[in-house]
Amino acid sequence: MQVQSLRQIRRRIKSIESTQKLTKAMEMISISKLRSIQNQLDNFRLYFGQVEELFFDVFTPGAGSAPFLKTPPGAKKILLCVVTADTGLCGVYNQAILRRVKSFLDSHPAARVEAYCVGRRALGFITRAGVKVIGSRLSVNGRYSTELADGIAQALMERCVSGDYKEAHVAYTIFNSGARHIPTIEKFLPVDPPQHRRASRIFEPDQDALLAKAVPLYLYAKMRSIFLNAFACEHSARGIAMGEATDNAKQILETLILMRNKVRQAHITREIIEVISSSEALKG
Repeated sequence: MQVQSLRQIRRRIKSIESTQKLTKAMEMISISKLRSIQNQLDNFRLYFGQVEELFFDVFTPGAGSAPFLKTPPGAKKILLCVVTADTGLCGVYNQAILRRVKSFLDSHPAARVEAYCVGRRALGFITRAGVKVIGSRLSVNGRYSTELADGIAQALMERCVSGDYKEAHVAYTIFNSGARHIPTIEKFLPVDPPQHRRASRIFEPDQDALLAKAVPLYLYAKMRSIFLNAFACEHSARGIAMGEATDNAKQILETLILMRNKVRQAHITREIIEVISSSEALKG
């Protein structure tokens, strides 16, 4: 019975060792991806800050006739773009943003909300919630590209310009630091005016012509910022989760090795006792 238990323990040790190597490899891959995308995010924040400042210098409440600045007349539906990971193994990253989405859906009549999903977890949740899905991007796996961000921004803008939706929102996670991620739902369209009015300016060319160029530039930049934040959070969360899994595997491995040594020692002791007993029996 002890021999069988020792074999089982050895098999478990090999299994845990394999798991530990896998989680460690996944942790290192996630950290590498995080460093790359975090560098992009840090650099892009400077660019986006300048674009935003330029846009709000041009944009004043009630100014301009660009379709992205006003709610389409007669539109009643709301478009919600949800950004999650395609897979799990990233802690509470997916659950946190989906809880915000659930609160958003609960606060709006379900018939008035339709969704655009980025990531399989988003698509699965939205489908189970009974919300109509008008589009999706799957198997992204945290790989950022300007084509991805610009394509989704274009899809949302086209839907709102068509007059089908009065608003478009994006549910994603803001990367504050490696250990602090903030799930949020942010209004994307129509663009809200700045909270503080700018001083009166003279425009050349006219304000409408400037806004026609500035609004798409701002919206594309905003969507790029959204995806850089979301993917940085995904890689960070997965790195943390895999690091914790590696530590847990190490603790289990230490416990199993101690158990193996105890079982093996008990087995050796029993054999020694049996030899001594046999020797004493032969003497008697």
